[in-house]
Amino acid sequence: MTERITLEVPASLSALPTVRLVLGGLGARLDLSLDDVDDLFLATDRLLEAALGAEDLTDFRLVCLVDESSLRITAGAFRSQRLRDQVADTPGGCIDLCLLLRRLADEVVVEEDGDGFRVVIVKHRTKPAP
Repeated sequence: MTERITLEVPASLSALPTVRLVLGGLGARLDLSLDDVDDLFLATDRLLEAALGAEDLTDFRLVCLVDESSLRITAGAFRSQRLRDQVADTPGGCIDLCLLLRRLADEVVVEEDGDGFRVVIVKHRTKPAP
């Protein structure tokens, strides 16, 4: 069964500990390793920091989908072409934030959302379910 958790926090670096707390709890439920949880923290932190620098945001919205094998974090919607260029794998290649996200997560997807986009970060469980 998939569980959905929606988290909306102020668009501020001071909100990141709250995001980490939620992600850490979800990672623990999936029995993710500490390294995997730390990867999620870093990927999410860097994405939200880049969004702050590229857009005039009032809040961050994250939707987390948890099932027995993975944690899927969807952030956005965003509208900044600058941010899209930082996270998307383009014909010119994947650099900077894009490369970091792809090294930290098992999957990174940019999903279209009307006139904006969302960034999806997925971490899969590597251990079998207890």
